[in-house]
Amino acid sequence: MNQQGGADINEEANPQSFSDEESVNQFRTRVSVGTLVGVMTCLLFAGLLMLVTWLPNRQGASLAGSMDGSGTGTGTGNAVGDGTSSSDDASGDNDRTVAGEIDQSTDVSAGRDGPDSGVDAQAEDSGNADLGSAKDDAIAAKGTGSVDAEKPSPQLSFTVPPLEQLQPDRSRDDGARDAAAARSPGMFAGRDAEQRKKLAESEGGSAASESAVERGLKWLADHQDKDGHWSLNEFHAAGECNGQCSSPGSVSDAAGTGFGLLPFLGAGYTHQSGKYKKTVKTGLDWLIADQTKEGTFRHCDAGTLYAHGIASIALCEAWAMTKDPKLKQPAQRSIDYIVKAQHGQGGWRYSPGMAGDTSVTGWQVIALRSAQQGGLHVPKGVMTKVSVFLDSVQTDRKGGGYGYTPGGGGSDAMTAEGLLCRIYTSWNSKRPGLEAGVQYLLSHPPQQGGDLYYWYYATQVLHHYGGEPWEEWNPVMRDLLIDSQSTEGHESGSWAPQGGHDGAGGRVYATSLSLLTLEVYYRHKRMF
Repeated sequence: MNQQGGADINEEANPQSFSDEESVNQFRTRVSVGTLVGVMTCLLFAGLLMLVTWLPNRQGASLAGSMDGSGTGTGTGNAVGDGTSSSDDASGDNDRTVAGEIDQSTDVSAGRDGPDSGVDAQAEDSGNADLGSAKDDAIAAKGTGSVDAEKPSPQLSFTVPPLEQLQPDRSRDDGARDAAAARSPGMFAGRDAEQRKKLAESEGGSAASESAVERGLKWLADHQDKDGHWSLNEFHAAGECNGQCSSPGSVSDAAGTGFGLLPFLGAGYTHQSGKYKKTVKTGLDWLIADQTKEGTFRHCDAGTLYAHGIASIALCEAWAMTKDPKLKQPAQRSIDYIVKAQHGQGGWRYSPGMAGDTSVTGWQVIALRSAQQGGLHVPKGVMTKVSVFLDSVQTDRKGGGYGYTPGGGGSDAMTAEGLLCRIYTSWNSKRPGLEAGVQYLLSHPPQQGGDLYYWYYATQVLHHYGGEPWEEWNPVMRDLLIDSQSTEGHESGSWAPQGGHDGAGGRVYATSLSLLTLEVYYRHKRMF
C-alpha cells in the first residue's frame, strides 16, 4: 500500500518536474528571441539615423549649413605644403567631400617654372603677377562662330547645387538638360532689373553706387572697338576717344574683351535684352571668332591662362543667363581647355600643365563655377584637386591666409582670392579658417591708392560672409570707389589704375574691376 502510494506520488511528481523544465526552456527561448529583436531594432534605428545624416550630404544641402563642393579628405589641418588636407581641423568642423576619385585624365603635362617663366621677382612676392610678364604659350588654331543678335532681406542667400547635380545628365537630350539647368537656383538670379534694384537697396548699395555703375558701363561701351573687342593697351584709339584717355595696359585682347563684357553681364545686360544688346553681342561674337578648336583664344597674348579664364567666365555667364544655343559649345570648349590645362596638384599658371599659383587659379575656379551653374560639364575631380592645391598654399593651420605659390609667404590679394576659392569649392560659413580670414581682411581695409585686385576679391568674400563684417567693409569700399571714379573729360565714368599691379591692366582693367566690385550686391547671390 505504502509502496503503491509512493509510486503514485512519484508518478505525480515526475510530470510536474518535467513541466518546470519545459517552462525554463521556453523562458530561455523567449529571452533569446527578445534580446535578438531588441538588438536588431537598435541596429535598424542606428542605420536609419546614419542614413538621415548621410543622405542630405549626398544630395546637397544648402551651403549655409553644409559644404558644397570638394573637400579633400581627413587631414588634420597641418602646416602648409605637408601634403595633408585642411578639410578636418581640430575643432571638428568637417566639410563634405564630393564623391569620386581625382580625375588623373585631366592632367596635361608636368610643366615646371624655370628661369624663363617670365615672372619678375616683385610679382612673385606679391602674388599678383603682371599680365605683361606672363609666358605666351597660347595655342593657335582656327575657330569660327557668332551670336545673334517680394523684397529680399539683407541676408538673402541661395543654394548652389552640389557638383554631382550640376553635371549634365547624359541620358537626357540637350533641351531637357538645358531646361533643368535654367530652373536650378542660381548665382546669377539677382541680375534682372527688378531683382537688381531690390538687392542693391537691401544689401548695401546706394543710388550713387548705381549711378557710378551706369556711368562706367557707358565709358566701356564708348571704348569698344568697332569689331567688338576691347583692348587693354589701345582702347584710346576706339570710338571718338582719339587718345584722350590715359593709362594703357598690357597686350591681351582676349582678357580685355572678357573684362569689357563682364560688367555688362553683371548688371543684367545681355545680347538679348537691355540697352547694351549690340555692345554685348559684338563682344561675344568677337570672342567666339577668336576661339581656337582647342578651346583657348588666339589673342590671349601676354595674359595666357589669365586671359583664358577671364574670357571663359564671360562666355559661361552669357550662356547661363540666356541659354542661347550658339553660346553653348564655345563655352564648353573653353571649360574643356581649363580642365586639360590643370596641373596634377590642382592649380593653374600661365601655360597648360604648369605648377599652379593662386592668382591664375582663382580665375579658372570662377569660370568652372559659372559653367556648373549653366549646366555645362565639369569633371568632379577638378574641384577636388583645386582643394588640394589650396591646402598647399595656405599659410596657417586653419587656412585663414594664402600665398602665391606653395611655401611662399601670404599677401592681402592672395588671401582674399584663396578664401573666395574655398567658398566656391568646399567651405561653409562656420569654417574656422574662413572666420580667421575674414578678420584678416577687416584688418586690411580699403584705402586710397590701394590694390583693386585685392578689393575685388575681398569684397566678394565679405559679401558672401555677410553680417557685421560685411556692414563694416561695404560702406568704406563703396564710397571709396564712387569718390575715385573719373568725372572729367573723356575719362569720365572710368577708373584709373591705382596700387599693386593695376598698371599692367590699365584703365579698362581698373574700370572693369571697379564696376564688378560695385555690382557685388546682385552680381552673385550670397552663398551663406
